[in-house]
Amino acid sequence: MISAVLFDLDETLLDRTRSLVAFLGDQHRRFGDRLGRAPFAAWRDHFLTLDARGHVDKSVVYPAILSDFGGDQGAADALLADYRKRCCRYAKAFPGMADTLRTLRARGLRLGVVTNGETEFQMRHVDALGLRDLVDCVLVSQAEGLRKPEADLFLRAVARLAAEPGQCLFVGDNPVVDVLGAHAAGLRTAWFGREATWPRDLPPVPGAIIDTLPQVLDLVAGHEP
Repeated sequence: MISAVLFDLDETLLDRTRSLVAFLGDQHRRFGDRLGRAPFAAWRDHFLTLDARGHVDKSVVYPAILSDFGGDQGAADALLADYRKRCCRYAKAFPGMADTLRTLRARGLRLGVVTNGETEFQMRHVDALGLRDLVDCVLVSQAEGLRKPEADLFLRAVARLAAEPGQCLFVGDNPVVDVLGAHAAGLRTAWFGREATWPRDLPPVPGAIIDTLPQVLDLVAGHEP
């Protein structure tokens, strides 16, 4: 039986890359005279490389990209503050997110989000996607004092949904942090791979593989409480 579903946020519910690119276009237009010699396409592509899918703090990314393109190093703090405040305005969900969550709730499943990151920044994206009205709990690593793939963070989320680990499905995009982490904590798992290749140096996928969020409905069909 599956009584609860937990989701990662970035690159699972939130199309982080598409959202970030939209924000960067706006930021480049507004700060262009301080960014050096880079046209937007070069700035965008280099930013995404330095960002490494969110694994590098922007307090490191901005000074680096300004240095690489001969920009005004004095703009780094302003760019970082702008990112933290305005990036959420460009938040875009993956197709079917809201309908999938509403359908799961209508079937009686309890829902939650578990994400690493800074609390205020992540909650701005949660609000931008309307997730407060669509899920029952949101756990952000900074606020919880734990980070995925620590088992205690997954188990804390399961407890808040009044479920048991084996009754909870975790859906995420990161093979190590999300899928293997949740599996090690005793949860069922679904890798939101979107046609990516599972890393060869890892154990086999310990659960389902999906390419779209509505496929979660098929995974829980027949397993609801």
